[in-house]
Amino acid sequence: MQHAVASKSDKETNAATAFPKTINARKKKFTGKRENIMARKVAIFGAGVGGLTAAHEFVRRGYEVSVYERNDTAGGFFRSTRRETDNLPTEYSWHGFGPWYHNTFDVLRQIPFDDEASLYDRVLSRPMEYAVVPNRFNDDQKIAAFFEKPGAFRMSLSDKVSLAWGILKAWSVNKRSKHRYAQTNAAAYWQPRMTLTGHKTWKALFGPWIGADWPYASLHHVGLFFGRNIRSGPAHKHPADENGAAWEHRSMGGWSLLKGPSNEVWFDNWVEHLEESGVAFHWRAPLEALQFDGARITGASLSSGNGVRADIYVLASTPFSSAEIVERTPALLVDPQLAKLRPLIEDGPHTQVSFRIAFAERMAWPRERTAIALTDSPFNITLFANEQSWPSHIDLGEEVQSLWTCTACVATVPGIIHGKPLRNCTKSEFIDEVLAQIRASEVLDGMIRRTNGGRGMEEFAILKTEVWDEWEFDPSGITPEQPKWVTTTNTRDHRPCQATSIPNLVLAGAHTDTEADIWSIEGAVESGRRAAKIFEPEVVVKPQHKPLALKFTSWIDDAFFALRLPHALSVIGALVGAVLVIGLYELIVRS
Repeated sequence: MQHAVASKSDKETNAATAFPKTINARKKKFTGKRENIMARKVAIFGAGVGGLTAAHEFVRRGYEVSVYERNDTAGGFFRSTRRETDNLPTEYSWHGFGPWYHNTFDVLRQIPFDDEASLYDRVLSRPMEYAVVPNRFNDDQKIAAFFEKPGAFRMSLSDKVSLAWGILKAWSVNKRSKHRYAQTNAAAYWQPRMTLTGHKTWKALFGPWIGADWPYASLHHVGLFFGRNIRSGPAHKHPADENGAAWEHRSMGGWSLLKGPSNEVWFDNWVEHLEESGVAFHWRAPLEALQFDGARITGASLSSGNGVRADIYVLASTPFSSAEIVERTPALLVDPQLAKLRPLIEDGPHTQVSFRIAFAERMAWPRERTAIALTDSPFNITLFANEQSWPSHIDLGEEVQSLWTCTACVATVPGIIHGKPLRNCTKSEFIDEVLAQIRASEVLDGMIRRTNGGRGMEEFAILKTEVWDEWEFDPSGITPEQPKWVTTTNTRDHRPCQATSIPNLVLAGAHTDTEADIWSIEGAVESGRRAAKIFEPEVVVKPQHKPLALKFTSWIDDAFFALRLPHALSVIGALVGAVLVIGLYELIVRS
C-alpha cells in the first residue's frame, strides 16, 4: 500500500469529511425512506471491475454486501501480482484510461488513497502517446518523425480522408452502426480505401487501443472508439504532481496509465475501502450454481459446497463462467438475457498476450510517456517502459533496472521464426518470436541508440522475459486458465442487459450492454453502476458525450435505417451537392 497509516477512527473521520457519500452518510440519508433497506443483502459473484463497482454502489446505500471471488485477489482481467521467485511485477493485461472514462474517473474520486486525497488524485499518470514504428526507414524519414502527429502515421492525404470518413460514418449514426457496422470488419472496410502502407499503420493500432486485434475488430467499435477520443466531452482536471503543475485530461490528449502495478495502487486500496465500509470479501470462492424456483433466485452454491443466501444476486463473472453457471440450472435459460451468454462467447476466448521484458541496466526510453506500436510485427507488438509512469519507489523486481510491458495483439498471423501464429506457440516459441520481432525493427533500435549514447537493444542484457502465469503453454498452443472475452464482429447482438426478467438477479461486466459499448474498464464500471441502479434509481451513470450535430444525424439515420434508406450523411451530402449544382446552374443561366 502507498497510503499513510492511520487509525481506524481517524480514517472514518477523514473519509466522512473528504468523501461525503460514504456508507455512514447514506445510512442517515435513507433512514425512514426505505424501511427495510438496511436488512437487504446483496451477493456479488466476481471481484473484477464490474463486481467491485456494484459493491461500491450498493454499500454506499446501506446494503449488506458480500463478494465471492474465484481468485485470491481482486481486479479480474486487470489485476496484477508479483512472482514469488524474483518479485517481478506482472499483469494479466496492459490497460489505460481514455479521456472518455467518465464513470471510471468518478468512482476513483470516491476511493481514498490516503487521508488527504483520492485514488483519482494520486494513481493516474499524465497521458501517454503512441509512436507508430515500422521495421525500416524510408529514404526521407528521420527518427523524430515517428513521434510527430500526423506524420507518424505514414498515411497519404487520401488515407486520412478515408479514415476520417469511416470514423464519422460509424459515429454519426446509431442503429445502423450497432446492427450493420458492428458486423463489418474494420480492417476489411478500410483495406480497399487506403494505400498498403496507410492501412498497415492504421490496423496496427486496433489491438493496443481498442483491445481487439484487427481480424475481429468491427467498424462500429473502431469508429466509436476513435470518435470519442477525438471529442470526449468535458476535460478531467488533475492536481499538481511530481511531474509538474495541475493538468487536464481532455480529448486528443492520450491515455493515462496507473502509477504502479494495478493491485498495489488501485485494487488493494479499493478493497480496503470497501471492507471498511462493510463489504465482506470471500476469496477462492467460485460460484458453482444458482437455485431458481421459477420466479426468483432462492440461493447459490459455491464450489466448496457452501451455500449463499441473499435478497439480490449480481452475476459479475466472465461470460464464459456465467454461461456455464446458467446452463447448470437450465430453467434460467427462459430469461432472454441469460440465453444470450452462450452465443456471446461463440468466438471463443481472446488471445492477446501481455508479457514483460526485464533489463539489468537502466535504459533511457526514446520519448517520455510514449508507447511504441511495431506496425511490421506479425504479432502486432506494442511496447512501453513502465518506469515512464511509475514513480522511483516502485520495485521493478530483483536486479531489474528497466521493465517493459509488451502486448502481442494478433493471434492468427504466422511469426517470423517458427512460422506459427501466436495462439499455436509453445512458451519458448512465443518468447523466440516476440524478441525476434522486436529486434527486427531497425527504427526502434535507432530510437534506443539515439537516447542511450549509441547503445542499441542488443547491448542491454535481458534478465528475463515473462508472461502472466495463468497462460498455459502446451504443444496444442496457448490457452488461458480464465478465458478473456472481447468485442468482435459476431457478438454485438448478443450482449445482455444488466436487468434480467428474474427480479432479484442482475448482470455486471464489460461484456454486458453499455453506452461505452466496448470491452473496457469504462464499460465494466458503467455495467456495475447500471446493475445497482436497477434497485437504486439514484445511482448516477455518466453518459458518453456525442456532439449535438452527430446526435442530430443519428436521429435522422435511425429513421432512414428503418426505411432501408442510405446513410444519413450520404443523403445529406447528395442534397447539399444537388443544391450546389442547381445554384451553379442558376448563376450560369442568369449571367
